[in-house]
Parts: sequence; C-alpha cells; structure tokens
Amino acid sequence: MYKILKLNSIAPEGLEIFDKDKYHIGDEVTSPDAILLRSFNIHEMVIADNLLAIARAGTGVNNIPVDKMSELAIPVFNTPGANANAVKELALAAILISARNIHRAIDYINTLKDSDNIKSDVETGKRNYVGFELPNKTLGVIGLGSIGVKVANACFDLGMNVMGYDPMISVDNAINLVPGVKKIDDLNELLKNIDILTIHIPYSEQTKGFIGSKEISMLNNHATVINLSREEVVDINSIITAIENKKIDTYVTDFPNSDLIGKPNVLLMPHLGASTKEAETNCAVMAANSLKSFLEDGNVVNSVNFPNVDLVRDTEYRLTITNINKPNMLGQFTSLLGKANINISDLSHKNFKHIGYTILNIENPLTENIMQQINHIDGVIKTNIIS
Repeated sequence: MYKILKLNSIAPEGLEIFDKDKYHIGDEVTSPDAILLRSFNIHEMVIADNLLAIARAGTGVNNIPVDKMSELAIPVFNTPGANANAVKELALAAILISARNIHRAIDYINTLKDSDNIKSDVETGKRNYVGFELPNKTLGVIGLGSIGVKVANACFDLGMNVMGYDPMISVDNAINLVPGVKKIDDLNELLKNIDILTIHIPYSEQTKGFIGSKEISMLNNHATVINLSREEVVDINSIITAIENKKIDTYVTDFPNSDLIGKPNVLLMPHLGASTKEAETNCAVMAANSLKSFLEDGNVVNSVNFPNVDLVRDTEYRLTITNINKPNMLGQFTSLLGKANINISDLSHKNFKHIGYTILNIENPLTENIMQQINHIDGVIKTNIIS
C-alpha cells in the first residue's frame, strides 16, 4: 500500500482518484511514499529516504526545494493550465476595476455612512472617479503561458490593443494566440507603449525583481501594473516609489505585503488567483493523476524537474531508471539486459537538463544480480521495478 502525506486541503475529486485499497492518505503520515500539497512550504522538511514523488495541486513550485529533489531523483509534479481560466478571470476583474476606479469609488462610498444627504454626496463624489473604457487602450502581457495567452486573447476580444512578451513561448501557446495580438521580442518596446501591464511568469532566481525601477521608469505615466504571478517578480520598493511619485496609477497584486497594506492606489487581494471551485478541482485531479500514474506505472507527466516520459504498459514487469544526463546511458541499459536474456517489449528514454529517465517494458523478472549491475553503471541515480 502506498502512503501519501497530504499537507494541504485537497479537493475531494482529486483524492477520489486513489484506490482506497492501494493508498493510505493522511495529514500525519510518517515515511510517506509521496507528498501531495498546495502551498505548504517544505524547504526545511526532512525528506524520508523512501520518498518517491511530490505533487503540487497548482502551478508555482517555489515552496518545494526542486533542485534538492532532482539530486535525490524525486520528480516534482505540478498542474500547468489547471487554474488558467480562474487566474484569467481575476486578471480581467483587476483590469476593469482599475480602469473604472471601482476600488477607489467603493472606498469613497464607505465614508458616507453618516451622510445627511447621501444622494447629493454620491453625485458630487463620482466626479472624482471617472475612469476609462478598454477599447483602443494598450495592454502589455509579460509571460505567454497558458494564463497569459488566455488574458491576451480575452482582452483583444474586448477591443484592446494587446502586446505580449515571452522569449520562451511554446509552439502550442504561440498557435493559441488570436491573430491581432502582437508578440514583442523587445521588453523595453512593450513597456514604452502600454497603458496596463499584467505579469504572468513563474518565480525563479532569474525572474526575481523582473519588474523594478528601470522597467517602471519606461512605462507611460499613470499606467496600471497587475501582478497575479508571484510577489517576488516585482520589486515592491520600486512600486511604492512609483506610486508616491504618481508614475503609476494603480498597483494590483494577489500577494499582500505589510509594506503595501494601507498604501493609497494599491489594490490587494488575498491570493485569490486559483480560488475557485473549478480551479481547485482541476488542480487536485491533475496532480492526483500524475502521482498515481508515476507510482503505479512509472510514467512522468507534468514534472518540473524530470523529462515527461509516458509509455503504454504492455508487460507485467516494468523497469524505470533515473540517471545523470550523459552519453550512451540507454545503450548500456539495453546491452546489459540483452546479455541477461531479458527481452524488452518497448521503451522510452528522454532527458531534461541534467536528468535522464528511462521506462522499459520487460518480459521477464529481474534478479538482484542484474539490478546491482544496473545500479553500478556510472551515472545511474535510482532504479525501480514495478510489477
């Protein structure tokens, strides 16, 4: 029976994926075979020797020590695209609220509770909250992944001019952009020509402070900046300075910071990006399916640190091998099995960065001696027999 440590609340639709006769899932499981979580930070957690995999019901994995997991040959799964529509809708709400000054207008109305003439005060006060309509305004989208593409397309359909920047855009996402969305290769060109900036990139050491004082200085005066990505991709001190100098009109973020609370012209939300029933269900189901497929069949789907290797199983026995990405690894595996008269029905081998991963459908059981020989091949990190 597989033991899964659940570190956050997970939608029941995801937990139902696991057969109760094969899995024990709990909040206080010791020596787990796998970890299932959302935002729980496990950077300081002691990792059990028998841990096989980690799955996050969400996209960002900055709460997981991914590099350490790679060294231990533990795949980390996430759920790309599962919450894309939820975040897209929140981005649209942020754009509309900012454009029409709805956040400021609501704050104003809340001051009128004791007014003697509320109707007159409303008519007088609304003059201070005149906004703008979206058609012909220009939106800049940084990050054209599954979320950024949806935001770009939706805003183009609303009549906006849309410019997108993503030097790493995938072929599929490029194809999914509607004709009319302008893909920009120069970030500076995008920043100089937009009224609203929305950011949809993952957090890493490379994207930390991606939007700082230099980038903000290039924006048109009174631009709106929206960050539903991760707190750290925007330099908060630069944002505060820009607001105080009236360089930007509004900063909207899903990541409250004590330095931002109470600041005028800042709209803070309590990390609502994926907080819809649909998104939570989608993330839970996708994470559970990835974890189950790996544990039961060794397949790797939607991993951030392993190559995606998914092979139809047509034999009783299956061997998986994780190795350092170096030449002739697969040749050594197949040669050794061939000499041992082990017939390979099918196989798949792929590399990702410094990790190589192989699945072999084999028609005979492997002896301990053969497994020792495979494990002694220079570059092999971990092996697993699934039967």
